[in-house]
Amino acid sequence: MRVNMKSHVALAGGLVGLLGLASMLATLAAAPPALSAQSTATWRKLFNGADLTGWSQTGTARWKVENGVIVGGQGESGQRGSSLVSNEQYKNFELELDFMLAEHDAYNSGVYVRTGYQINIGRHEAGEFIGVVIHRVTPEAIRGNVLWLDKGDEKFPGLRRKEDWNHLQIGVTGQHITIALNGTKICDVIDDPTDPAEAKWKEAGPITLQWPPAGEAGGFVGFVKYRNIRIREL
Repeated sequence: MRVNMKSHVALAGGLVGLLGLASMLATLAAAPPALSAQSTATWRKLFNGADLTGWSQTGTARWKVENGVIVGGQGESGQRGSSLVSNEQYKNFELELDFMLAEHDAYNSGVYVRTGYQINIGRHEAGEFIGVVIHRVTPEAIRGNVLWLDKGDEKFPGLRRKEDWNHLQIGVTGQHITIALNGTKICDVIDDPTDPAEAKWKEAGPITLQWPPAGEAGGFVGFVKYRNIRIREL
């Protein structure tokens, strides 16, 4: 029986090509999701690791820096919480940071973007998710005006690491907000406000770190920690 060596070589080459394509697709599938359009801008540090240069504090409780980490949630007795607000404003951007949250009931923190959108950082076990929440009066809102646009890690129980650092990626482009937690995409939201009171949500705003609310902390004096905060504009 005659063997067509050219056919065998072509077949082998085709199989190698298919295997290479399969490997490439598997690699792409395993990679963290792209959060927004690619940017040619370089990443900039929002926190220099030494002090709170570039940030302003509100309220009586004071944020502090310890060992290269921003620490909040440990106010003195009788002090209300406060926010840590970036001096610069941003409209379309990618933001990355690491956070750690004390493990206690509904204790939570968050990152505000565009003035009106809060990336809530809470404990799944207490119904405080890592997701997108706003204040808007609608039938779906809880407590009158607290509206979850996406409850994020409700769909991924156990994704947040307890008593450990977690990596958060936030993408904001137009009215599109995406969030990834520890490399897994958990939120994909499009919100187009029509209320004139929410018009500023479409414009640039500061990046704001939220002190755990006193009411939701139930008197617990815990902590929220942030590090490795960086941003690039789109």
